[in-house]
Amino acid sequence: MKNQDDLKSELKLQKEIAYIAGFLQGDVTVKTLLESLAEGVVFINDSGRIILINNRLSELTGYDKFEVIGESLNIFIPDELEKRHKKHIQNYFAQPKIRPMGIGVELIAKRKDGSTFPVEISISYLDTESGRLGIGFVTDITDRKKAETELKEKNIELDAYAHTVAHDLSSSLLGIMGYSELLIESGKEISEEKRDSYLNQINVSSKKMDTIIRELLVFASIKKEDVEIKKVNMKELIESACQRLRYQIDQKDAQLKVSDNMLDCLGYPLWIEEIWYNIISNAIKYGGDKPEIEIYCAQAEDGFIKYSVKDGGEGISDELRPVIFNDRDAEKDKLSKGLGLGLSIVRRITDKLNGRLTVESEEGKGSIFSFYLKH
Repeated sequence: MKNQDDLKSELKLQKEIAYIAGFLQGDVTVKTLLESLAEGVVFINDSGRIILINNRLSELTGYDKFEVIGESLNIFIPDELEKRHKKHIQNYFAQPKIRPMGIGVELIAKRKDGSTFPVEISISYLDTESGRLGIGFVTDITDRKKAETELKEKNIELDAYAHTVAHDLSSSLLGIMGYSELLIESGKEISEEKRDSYLNQINVSSKKMDTIIRELLVFASIKKEDVEIKKVNMKELIESACQRLRYQIDQKDAQLKVSDNMLDCLGYPLWIEEIWYNIISNAIKYGGDKPEIEIYCAQAEDGFIKYSVKDGGEGISDELRPVIFNDRDAEKDKLSKGLGLGLSIVRRITDKLNGRLTVESEEGKGSIFSFYLKH
């Protein structure tokens, strides 16, 4: 049986509900405005009980407008925040003012099904014949949070690339400058053997810079949404990538065996050539002395083709294998002996083409890098 205080509270609630209902019924303009707002709106009394919500808040939370009337505002609040929120309501009604809620705090609302979503809330108040009411304007900021997260990830990504590119370009440029100065200062006194050695080092550094710039251009193109996906001639792309790697192949005396049965796939030629370039380049770098490299493919599940590059090098340690495709990672940096962009660019390309990337490796027994693309 309800006590006197409970009865008074219920009577007060009914008066407040009746007042708001009557007010909106008598003022069609206000009612129309309330229901046309992009924000959800909730009216509560000083006990934190709901007097009214608009259609938008009903859509956001999954509650029918009428089933929440008289309920505690806590139905919209995650369980772990209920006690703290009750205190906030009491403080607000003691000194009400128009202001945003939870400045510097991430606010979360709860739906009828128990799921939550991030919100932004502004609060105001209304003095009525039945007493003072609080008004909350609720904005779903899920899309904004998603955009902020994506922007943050892109900034981290760009920072990582900027750091890597600055380091690699600087190293190559210093090499060119250093050997050029040696040639200039030595004049005619330098031996032909030393001159050829310096020129060779300048050539190597120049090629590294050219590769960095090429990969940055590919990285920029990956950001574009619209590329033409078409059937590509995989044999031609492998030949083109190997032609770009001719100096590296000759320098290491690498032997490349390309399967005759190289299946074509769907993709974007510029990006796929870059995949081959980077994976074959790594196989040459880390494939040991006179590396022997196998390039082949096989049908995989769900309409994918698995393309693989196998080397007989030193392999990849267990702790480095999980991070090898990351944009920048302290553990990955221990492995890298040169350019830091390649494998992370390969990962981005395969992601963009709805493919995937794997590595199989055992220390001392070489590695197999594979990428999967649709047939």
